[in-house]
Formats: sequence, C-alpha cells, structure tokens
Amino acid sequence: MTDYQINGILWRMKKKVSLLFFVLLWLTVSCDLVNNFSQSQATDPTPAAVPGGTAIASRTPSADTTPDIAIPTTAVSQTQPSLRVWIPPEIALATEDSAAILNAQLAAFRSSHPNVQLTIEQKAASGQSSILNYLRTGRSVAPAILPDLIAIPIDQLNPALNEELIFPLNGLVETALLEDLFPAALELVLKDSQISSYPFVVTGLPHLAYNSTTVTETVPTRWETLASLPYRMILPANGTPGGLLCLEFYLDAGGRLTNEAGQTALQVEPLATALQQLFTAKSNGFILDQSSNYSTLQESWPLFQAGTANFALTNSEQFLRQRDEQGVFQVTAVPGLQQPLNPIITGWAWAISTSDPTRRALAGELLISLIDSSALGEWSYASNFLPARQAALAFWPPDDPYVAFARSQLNRARPMPFSSTSSVMTVLNNAVFDVMTLAKTPQVAAEEAAAALQP
Repeated sequence: MTDYQINGILWRMKKKVSLLFFVLLWLTVSCDLVNNFSQSQATDPTPAAVPGGTAIASRTPSADTTPDIAIPTTAVSQTQPSLRVWIPPEIALATEDSAAILNAQLAAFRSSHPNVQLTIEQKAASGQSSILNYLRTGRSVAPAILPDLIAIPIDQLNPALNEELIFPLNGLVETALLEDLFPAALELVLKDSQISSYPFVVTGLPHLAYNSTTVTETVPTRWETLASLPYRMILPANGTPGGLLCLEFYLDAGGRLTNEAGQTALQVEPLATALQQLFTAKSNGFILDQSSNYSTLQESWPLFQAGTANFALTNSEQFLRQRDEQGVFQVTAVPGLQQPLNPIITGWAWAISTSDPTRRALAGELLISLIDSSALGEWSYASNFLPARQAALAFWPPDDPYVAFARSQLNRARPMPFSSTSSVMTVLNNAVFDVMTLAKTPQVAAEEAAAALQP
C-alpha cells in the first residue's frame, strides 16, 4: 500500500462528507468497485518518486481492473487554491517512460505553483466507473471534489457538452495554439463555433502495413490494382476497423452522411461502390478468408507478423507499438478508388470540467503547460501516440521516416464524423461482414444498410 493511499484513508476517515460521497458513488456506479479498489491497494507497486510531484504508478494498465483512486495526502484548506485532474490509465500509464515524463511535467507545474493543492486521480474512460458517469453522479452528491480538468476520448465530447459536464475553453487557449493543430484535430473539437476542448493526441490514423521482404515493388495507390497483385491481406472484417475502411471508401466515392433534412443517412450507390472494393478483393483471394473471424486490429495483426499475409490494415498506435527495429514492416497510405484514401481520425482531449472562474484559470494554466510543444512532443513520442499539434511532432526524431509519413497523413485526414458505437457504424460494420463472408452482394448490402438508417 502506497503512502498516498494510507494518508488518503486517514483523511477520508476524518471527513465524513467525503466518505458519504464515495459510498453513494460506489453504490450508484458499480457494486463491486470497493472490492476492486481493495485488491488494487494490495497488489499495485509503489509509484516512482517525483520530487514535489503527484506520482502515477508506472505499470501497464489492465483492461479488466478498476483504476486506483488517488487521494490527496493532506486535506485542502478553505483558503488554499486547489486543482483536481482526472486521467484515464490509457493516458497516465501508456508506457513506463511516458508515465515518468508525465510525472515530471506535473511536478514542474507544482513547483511553479507552490500554493496550489494539485490532486491527480485515475478514472476509467468507459464503463460504469467512467469519468462521465462519475461526473454525472458526483455533481448531485458532492460537487466539491469533482475535477477541474479531465482527459477524455474525443467521441465523448458531445454528450459531455450537452449535459454541461464540461465547458468550452472560451479564451483559455491562444489562437496560435489552435492554429498549430492538424486541421482534422481542430475540427474534432469545434462545436457551434466554440472550442469545446483541446485535442492533445490523434488516434486511429489508418495505415496499410506491408512486409518489405516480400513486397519489393512500390505499393499501388489504386485499390483495384493492389487487389489484383499476387499477395494476401488481413483485416478485421467483423468489427469497427472494417466499417471504418468502408466509410473511407464511401466518402471517396462521393457519399454524403446526411440527407436533405440534415439527418444521418447513407446513399445506396456510393455505399455499393465502397462495398464492391472489399467484395472483389475477397472474391479473388487477396483478402484472407480468416478476416471475417476478427473484430480488432490486435486479433488480426499476428497473421501479418507470422507471414501469413503480406499486407495488414493497421493504425498509428498499433504500428508504433509493433514495428520492428530492423524496419521489415513498413507502412503506406491505404489505396483508394483513384488515389490514396483520406484517413479518418479521432483522439483524446483535455477538457475543462469546472465553471468556477478561479479553478478554470488554474486548469487552463496546467492545460497550457501540458500541451507545450516540447512537453507534448516528448510525452507523445514516449507514449506511442501521435500528437495533435504540428509543433509537437517536430520534436520526434527527424531521421525516422515514419514521422514524415505521419505528418503527410495527418494533413490529409478527416475528423471522425460520429462515435464508433453509433448506429451508422453498426450498419457499416454489418454490411462489411455480409459482403466479406459473401453472404450478400454489395448492392443488396448497401440497400439494406441505407434502409436501416431511415427514420
């Protein structure tokens, strides 16, 4: 058990109001959270010491455990300014190196603000014990201990804004910092002419990975040409990656995402064209039969690593974590109908979750320090996340050919138009699976998909 946790328990015993909040919150959010929290206290390693900082345990997060809840080592006085930050483990503990860098950056902020009580807590990004669920429950139970700054997936921004769980930045970030964002990253956080949050990393940037020992010629930029070559490709055709690839083809074919009434809709003919690309590639053997068995990039990647496939659909995070030191695995843009597809991206953002002017100002200062080009550049490189700021990418190794490739792709990228769990993505995922299993023709699958979205 860490010193933070021991002191935190003592503090909570003295503060009945806080204890009441946590009991109510745990009962509301998850009946077994107390057990998970107790188990994590007994097994988690002691965080690396950071002079004057708030330590974050340097360990790889487990997908099926509840992140620890850090408790302040001392009670916040009535006059002492305080700042509370919630960070999901995917960001706080992306890698051991990035966790150490983040600790150092938080320590630097604390050193420059010695009168501020800075509290860093881990909260899950999704599930019953997610940041948004805690915010929803906590504001009616004990709003005084809710956060001022949070890191959340960008596809959660709209519900957070609509429920007033977060608040637009409204001048907290200079125009120059907004102009430095990659275009699609800026579009992701624009809502009703306001900046909802500040994106700090980009995720999901799609690539086509290939084995350079077996693919020695230049990879074609047209999908039809690529699919006619005597190679094999693996992709997850039973999940979101397949649906996203279809969406990129759909937009490449001129498809629109809304009808004349402004409602989400798909057009049959562009969708049939998109599905035809996958259907043909599967029919002629270019796309492996096993593709329809997989729903995630993590599941399909081993077949590429083992040499079963020459090509694999991947994305920026996976490739940065899986690329080999010898450079055998290379990446290129995904070929399209006539030229490479415009990639679709999403990401993570820092959002202000307090309306109090004093706390908003403090949260804005911390946000600015974390998105500083050198700070974000160093942390993003260590975490294997592409930064949303162009100046931050400049701090990545200039001799790495992937950096130039990523910069080019980010400048061509489109923002993800809706959540990966939206109804339109479910429809596209199902259509891709149907044509990849040859259960339906592209035309039939497209007609049924378009009809499924009609009100």
